[in-house]
Amino acid sequence: MGYYFSVVRKPLLNMLAKTGLLVCSNPKQIGNIMGSIKKEVKHTLYIQFLSALGDPLGNFCPKTFNTWPKFSPTIYGIYSQAATNCNDLDVRVLLSGLKYNIPKIQTQKPIDLIIFDKPYSSSEIDCFINMRLQNLAKEYNIITLNCEEFQEEEKEIILSDTKVNHTVLGGTFDRLHLAHKLLLSEAALRADKTVTVGVTEENMLFSKTLWEFIEDTDLRINNVRDFLCDICPELNYNIVPISDPFGPAITDPTMELIVVSQETFKGGEKINLIRRERNLPPLDILPVELVDEPNPNPLEEAKISSSTTRMRLLGTVLKPIQKNSNIPNIPYVIGLTGGIASGKSGVTKHMQNLGAEIINCDLIGHECYKPGKLCYKELVKVFGEQIVADNGEIDRKVLGTIVFKNKDDLEKLNNIVWPYIAAEVQNIIKSSHAKVIVVEAAVLLVAGWQNMCHEVWTTIIPREEAVKRLIERNLAPEHANNRINAQPNNKYYIQHSNVVLCSLWPVEYTKEQVKKAWDLLLKRMPS
Repeated sequence: MGYYFSVVRKPLLNMLAKTGLLVCSNPKQIGNIMGSIKKEVKHTLYIQFLSALGDPLGNFCPKTFNTWPKFSPTIYGIYSQAATNCNDLDVRVLLSGLKYNIPKIQTQKPIDLIIFDKPYSSSEIDCFINMRLQNLAKEYNIITLNCEEFQEEEKEIILSDTKVNHTVLGGTFDRLHLAHKLLLSEAALRADKTVTVGVTEENMLFSKTLWEFIEDTDLRINNVRDFLCDICPELNYNIVPISDPFGPAITDPTMELIVVSQETFKGGEKINLIRRERNLPPLDILPVELVDEPNPNPLEEAKISSSTTRMRLLGTVLKPIQKNSNIPNIPYVIGLTGGIASGKSGVTKHMQNLGAEIINCDLIGHECYKPGKLCYKELVKVFGEQIVADNGEIDRKVLGTIVFKNKDDLEKLNNIVWPYIAAEVQNIIKSSHAKVIVVEAAVLLVAGWQNMCHEVWTTIIPREEAVKRLIERNLAPEHANNRINAQPNNKYYIQHSNVVLCSLWPVEYTKEQVKKAWDLLLKRMPS
């Protein structure tokens, strides 16, 4: 495969283009060129079928199909190849040219790189740019690729060639990915007037993997609207939040076709059952095969999914790291927090094996309960002799039973113990020669100890799993729930943390998350 830099307009100084437009004359070869395109484009790649533009550059392919749905296998093939070759790019197959006789290519984002999959003369390219491009950046580059010798087999996808006035589909649409784009494209391809999209609200998300990572409903709605208005702005889009599995699909008599994944076909049948009960005409059901996940690990789904996307966020930087000028760069301090039974100890063990020094605030807290320590007399004075064990030390289990039932008592305990722990932590940090220190503390955020740290990392676990683990530690279910109720929820921890880890799966997967987070940490730490 060769590059032909035929024409260059105001070169971008070897920077990656933010937005590229691939003018595709032969979709069957697209997988062979996406690897090269990925090296040139940073964010968004639009794909325009040349055959959908009539004759814009002289002697191009005539229209191949006479009905819009016949393009379905080609669109599937493109998104499938994008998953394999450039999954990091926001790939968007433009549909307007397939459906309507439009004079110019319209995109929401300005195009700063135009890519042709075969060589053309400068005059032909000039003609194309002048006649066909609506939103071209002031500075742009042009690349032509010689790919005519490559042919790639197209996966056979057999779909109905139905087209209707009004299509509908629903889903979570979290972090819009290629499988979402395929479903939305099918709905837009087959609609002549209107597409309705139901986007699930938070009350329907709690059973999903890492549901706390799911974007806010308004953001997901905006992302769906942005994509659809970009690929086919001529249609009317009705994008609404839904609080049940059916949404407007069981009430709107104008709807004619519902797009579903093959895995959710029964959901479409259930909608039709309800429509019949309400004397509404049943919908045609269009099942779409989702795109395979190119490199799933054993814990991930075989098809591209939002769950896999969220799992892959674990160990990465989710919240920008703000420089803390009040503490020295060395040692670099990580504050590790998270709810009870969320796996903090396992994470600290992995980090210790990677070279970090660990400060366990719980162990420091244990010291203050011993006779003769500064906190001992104050604790006995506040909570009474009932908290003193036979050996003269404070019985932490009895004390815990008291404070986790009453928020005021818990606040009294914290006001006594936290200042002692914070002072000890600061003394250890000042005397340490370690490069990285991990301050492990369940109360890190509520105590304000993040101010001693350069970054905050959090471990999370579903509530039901935390309860199960506490019961396995011989804690009564009532006491387990009291302790969990007394702490912030997972969404709070995530919102206030730079890096999030989850110990729900086997130990090796947690270890992989920690190693990913550690490697990324070493890259961003001050030298």
